[in-house]
Amino acid sequence: MGVCESVRRTPGTLAHVEPCDWEEARRRAAHFRRQLDPIAATPEEAVGSVLAHPLVALADIPAYDTALHDGWAIAGPGPWRIRDARKRDIFAGLEYHEATTHQLLLDGQASPVTHGEALGSGVTGVISANRCTVDGELLKLVTSGRTPSSYLEPGTGIRPRGSDAGYGTRLLDAGERVTPAVAALSASAGHDAIDIFPMPSIGLIRIGDAILDRGIPRSGLARDAVSPALPGWISGLHARCQPARWVTTGDAELIDVIDDVISDVVITAGPESGAAVRRVLGGMRADVMVDGVTCQPGGSMLLAQLQDGRPLIHCGDAPADAIAALLTLLSPIVAALTGITDPAQRSRMNNAVFGDRARTTLIPVQHVGDRNQAVEIVRPGGPGGLFALARATGLAVVPVGGARSNEPVTVLPMP
Repeated sequence: MGVCESVRRTPGTLAHVEPCDWEEARRRAAHFRRQLDPIAATPEEAVGSVLAHPLVALADIPAYDTALHDGWAIAGPGPWRIRDARKRDIFAGLEYHEATTHQLLLDGQASPVTHGEALGSGVTGVISANRCTVDGELLKLVTSGRTPSSYLEPGTGIRPRGSDAGYGTRLLDAGERVTPAVAALSASAGHDAIDIFPMPSIGLIRIGDAILDRGIPRSGLARDAVSPALPGWISGLHARCQPARWVTTGDAELIDVIDDVISDVVITAGPESGAAVRRVLGGMRADVMVDGVTCQPGGSMLLAQLQDGRPLIHCGDAPADAIAALLTLLSPIVAALTGITDPAQRSRMNNAVFGDRARTTLIPVQHVGDRNQAVEIVRPGGPGGLFALARATGLAVVPVGGARSNEPVTVLPMP
C-alpha cells in the first residue's frame, strides 16, 4: 500500500493500516520530502544547523602573510638592527584590498612578532626565537653549529596570504552540518551571515497524569523516565525541542494542544496514551502512515500526517520505546526536512545474535575495534534495559532470525 493512500473510514475514526516491518516504516517516514525554507544566520547562531548553499571564501585565508611562530620579522640579509615597530606599522594596510607601498621594514631591520601575527610589507622572513641571538641593538641568526649567519631563505617562517584558500574557493558543500569549527571557518572566510536550513522545531506533548515527575515510585505509580530523556535525544538528532506541553483532561484538550503547537513535527508520549492519540487523530482526519511496527521495542509507534502537513509521531511511554520511535521515524524525517544524510550506518556484529522469529530487534550496542567498525551487545540488559541504553553508542537493527558473527547490520547512532 502506498504512503498516505486513501482508506475507507467513518468520521472520527483513524484509517486502519496494518503494522509494517521496520524497513518499511523508515521508508514511509522518509517520504516527508518537504524541505524547510533556508534562512540567514550569524555563524554562532548557525551551529547545529545545515548549510543550505556551499560555503565560499569571501577573502583569502589567511588574509595576510602571517608569522608561523614567535620570533623576529626580518628584512633582507643580516645582521639586523632591531626596530621596535608600533603595532599599526606591522600591517600592510588597514583594509583588505588597500594597496600600499609603505616599507614597514627596511633592509637590515628586524621587529618582534608573535605566532599568527600579520606581517607588513618588506618582511622577507621570520626567525624563531631559538635560532637567533641579540647583541645590543643587533639581531644575529645562529646556525646549527651555533655560529652567526647573515642569510635566511626568503619566505622562511611565513604563512603566505591565501595559502589555505584563495578568494572564491568552495570551502564546504551544501548539506554539511554547521559545527563550531565550521562557524569559525565561515567567520575567517569573511561571512557575517550564512544561509542554513534551521534545525526542525519539535513540539513535545506529554499525555496523562498517572505518573510521578519527582521522588521515588510510590502508591503504584512509576517515575516518569521518558520526559528527562526526550529533549536530549531530540537535540542529539539535530532538532530543536520545545518545552513539553502536558495534557491531562481528555481528548478535547489534546486536540487543542496539537492545533496550538507551532512546530515542524509533533511528538506525543505518555503512559497508556496510544488509544487517546488514535481517537484524536481520527477526529482530526489525519492520514495514518505507520500504525505499529513489527519490531521490539517500539512496536506500538505511530506516524500520521496532520491536515496542515506536519508529521505526528507517537512514541509510547517507556524510554526504550521512545528511542526506538525517534531513531526509526524522527531521524529520517529530520533528514528529509534539512537535506542531510541519514546517519544510519553498517557495522559488523562481533558475536552471533539470536533474533525474534517474527520481529526485528533493536539492541543496544557499543562500537569496538579499529575505527569502530564493529559492534557488540551491551550487557547486562535486554532491548528495553535502561542500564544498557545508558552505555550504548547505538542500536543495532537485528533482522528476523538474528545475525551471524561478523555479519553487517544497520546501526543507528545513539543521539
